[in-house]
Amino acid sequence: MVSTEALFRIADAAEEAGNYDLALRSFERGASLGDSMCLCRLAYLFDVGIGVDPDKVAAMRLYRRAWRIDRDTVAGANIAILYREQKNWRQTFRWWQRVAGLGDGSANLELAKCYLRGQGVRRDPQAALRCLAAAEGSIYITEYERELARRLLGRLRPRGLNSC
Repeated sequence: MVSTEALFRIADAAEEAGNYDLALRSFERGASLGDSMCLCRLAYLFDVGIGVDPDKVAAMRLYRRAWRIDRDTVAGANIAILYREQKNWRQTFRWWQRVAGLGDGSANLELAKCYLRGQGVRRDPQAALRCLAAAEGSIYITEYERELARRLLGRLRPRGLNSC
């Protein structure tokens, strides 16, 4: 029996080395066996055009399969990004909600941006504050994003109030 973990490692190393044919074949094999990580990386190859012509439709289909298998947050975030590229704000917002619901701090930051801009949802600074606080406290966020969340929180918090 073929190990999807081994296929993923082979594909990852092949991609890193620039052997995109091997990477594509290995990710495809792992994806055909239902591995969400292989599906997600295969989707990414199509999304950005690594070793293949860019194909956003195929990328979306593969990201959705990865999401259905195990609610993969990377897949969900990339679905949101694809909708954002299409300027489909409502779907962008809905997908950020799904991913944020799994505790992803980066998704909470993106939700806050939607609330602040009124993209896909009615403008709501209070909801943005809640999302930013969740983002700032999450372990699933980059330091850059955490700092951005802090800056946005600083702008939104009422002046003259001390935090405890």
